[in-house]
Amino acid sequence: MTMFTPFSDVNDETLVQGVRSAAAAAGLDAQETATALARRDYFALLERLVQRRSAGTPMPAEMQRHLETLLRRKAFAHPATTGERPVEPVVFGTGGHRGVIGEGLTLVHVRAIVESLLQRIAGMAPDERARHFGHAKLEAVKAAGFIVGHDNRLFNPDFACYAMHLLTAAGYRVAYAGRVATPELSLVVPRQGWAGSLNFTPSHNPFRYGGIKLSPADGGLAGGDITDALAAEANTRLRGIRPADWPARGELERQVSGMAARVQHIDVHRPYLDALAENPVIRLDELAAELCDAPPAESLHLVADPTWGGAVPVYLALRDRLGPAHLTVLHTEDDAYFGGQTTEPNAQTLSDALHVLEGIRSGFGVAIRNDPDCDRGLVGDLGGAIKMNRFAVLVARYLLDLGQHGALVTTHATSHFGPDFARTRGMPVHITAVGFKNFRPLLQSGEALVAYEESDGLTIAGHTLDKDGVLDGLLACRMVRHYRRPLHELLAQAEAETGHYHWTSVNFPIDMPAAEAHLRLRPLANVRPGQAVHGAGLRRTVAQVNAEDGYKFVFDDDTWLMIRPSGTEPKIRVYGETKLDAAASEALCKLGQAMALEALGHKR
Repeated sequence: MTMFTPFSDVNDETLVQGVRSAAAAAGLDAQETATALARRDYFALLERLVQRRSAGTPMPAEMQRHLETLLRRKAFAHPATTGERPVEPVVFGTGGHRGVIGEGLTLVHVRAIVESLLQRIAGMAPDERARHFGHAKLEAVKAAGFIVGHDNRLFNPDFACYAMHLLTAAGYRVAYAGRVATPELSLVVPRQGWAGSLNFTPSHNPFRYGGIKLSPADGGLAGGDITDALAAEANTRLRGIRPADWPARGELERQVSGMAARVQHIDVHRPYLDALAENPVIRLDELAAELCDAPPAESLHLVADPTWGGAVPVYLALRDRLGPAHLTVLHTEDDAYFGGQTTEPNAQTLSDALHVLEGIRSGFGVAIRNDPDCDRGLVGDLGGAIKMNRFAVLVARYLLDLGQHGALVTTHATSHFGPDFARTRGMPVHITAVGFKNFRPLLQSGEALVAYEESDGLTIAGHTLDKDGVLDGLLACRMVRHYRRPLHELLAQAEAETGHYHWTSVNFPIDMPAAEAHLRLRPLANVRPGQAVHGAGLRRTVAQVNAEDGYKFVFDDDTWLMIRPSGTEPKIRVYGETKLDAAASEALCKLGQAMALEALGHKR
């Protein structure tokens, strides 16, 4: 990924005309093209081109180049000058600030966030500063500095260089990690004594989104005790940055290109893998030796799909450690459009890795699909995908069988399979709101043995305070080696202890901000135990209600559903689970969707 590319001198009008001509030559609908250009929704046209590419029609190179140039200019400009909508606010959801590139993520947003972070650090009491950023004295925090990295999305090197320009101007040491996986920063920051990291990624969001993740000195995702005040200050700054005061693009280009030319680069891949070699569960170098020495019947091959994302470099470094005979890495090209595939790991996208695995002759096989910043990992084998609701149970069982002790930590939205299994094994269970940052106290205290979310994120004791998608695949390999059984057989053994759980979820888009959705869903808090709820042809009697994170209803037949707005996208998420069958769980989700739509003001 090129660190800085100079801007074209061609004016916007000429670029737009070039897009029109290329779109007509490519056979795109003229009205669709005109509407997108009038709205400056250049991503709408790029999405259309990516769809065509997925169907076998190459993207017109000139049209793609023109659209990306127009988008980049939006990202550098003040948002108030590029559209009629107000400047989108900074919102730190469950995983950092996220927004559409050129609208919710621009250099203006980067400046507001970074300058607010600097003010927040400077204004902390010494003990608070030491707790969050490793040092009581401000000058010591500046000397410790920040690592800055990103995934492979459009203009991330620009965003990263501008952030580093602002940090260095304030006297902070910075180092540039380039294309990186989030868990690498989470692990390397505390091991090397950095004050924190900034990672430009919106995690699993579609390619039109960008984002910023902030991690303090412990490597975990910044919690509300940092981000609430940070977001408030950033939004005050956003309102105070007037378009007339915003630097011209040429000045911003000089700042970004100047930073790109002089920044210190840092290799985080080797230290990350070295840490995995020291990890008492993974023992990476020992694993490599075991794989080389294994007889054919016990040979193992891992197929990893980093989704063209930030984890490509670390997986290639891991392949050097394990050897190409034991690790195949897919989709290593630099593609900001992720091959036209969804960026959330799911059974369909895991099929690329499973297809490759089918053609490899080995005793055992493991496949994994990550999201673009690799804090998630969907694992499977030739028996199919194993969602985190189930995979985490296998990890807990494995760690217990190794003689380790601790609690199982998860969220209200996850399957009851994990907590029920843990209780049968005598493990303490802690349930929190969605968001890995909510696990930090239990991981820091050493109480947690395994912590996970249903959305394919997991970590274990002694590793990172954030989720790690590379770890997932290596844990799968370790379990297969330990038990000499494929993953799907290990799952069957675990389910034999507790029975089968049929968990499912659905998402549906909403045309309102998340804050408004939260307000409109509040009537759901009035539902009480003993009350009947109905919708989509179902009627259930409520036994328990939990409103800590959205609204979770446990019914008198031990089935449950949960309704909550997404913390990162304009969506409502509905979860449901029964021990009957998948159809019964899907019916519960339809009930939940009907309840949510009614609360939002839509007729059933």
